[in-house]
Amino acid sequence: MPLPHRILLLTDDAALARLLPPQLEREGFALRVAAGAVPAEEGAILLDAALPPGPEANLAALGSGRPVLVLGGGVPPPGAAAWVPKPLRLAALVPRLRACLAAFEASPEAAIPLGPFRFHFAARLLTTLEGARIRLTETEAAILAYLHRANGRAVPREELLGEVWGYSAAVATHTLETHVYRLRRKLGEAAELLRREEGGYRIA
Repeated sequence: MPLPHRILLLTDDAALARLLPPQLEREGFALRVAAGAVPAEEGAILLDAALPPGPEANLAALGSGRPVLVLGGGVPPPGAAAWVPKPLRLAALVPRLRACLAAFEASPEAAIPLGPFRFHFAARLLTTLEGARIRLTETEAAILAYLHRANGRAVPREELLGEVWGYSAAVATHTLETHVYRLRRKLGEAAELLRREEGGYRIA
């Protein structure tokens, strides 16, 4: 079963922070709540328009490169991927959230922080601030993406085989180990980012 998308909710509304997480978790999202505009590695950010100092200032402060949905307010400010009016209706929020995530993940410009790298999943590329570029195979990119979404959890080999390859009797564990070995070589000095744990692997 695919891992849930990690979502960050930025709000100081106690009722919203209490009620929205369980509702979105039932829809297959893993929601974290914060009261300040802080950078995050989540799949998307839900930004409460009522959070001081305002959506425009908070969007500028985020600078995360992640899709941002503004909850409430009038029109979506520049930099927002979408806008959902209040009072929130799950039937309106969930489709827009899924559409934003799908568009983001399909964009070659989309990048998520991963150790010293920016991980461009759709482009199968790792980049550094110094301008270095590491090309990945489709399988290597899928391994990194799945481990990233595991949020530091050690993922068992069988789970990775099933999610990345679609496990069958023809796929052996050494297939995964070979790909991880090659991926760690590409990471170079940052190879410890991809750690082998008892029974599986995780992103440090």
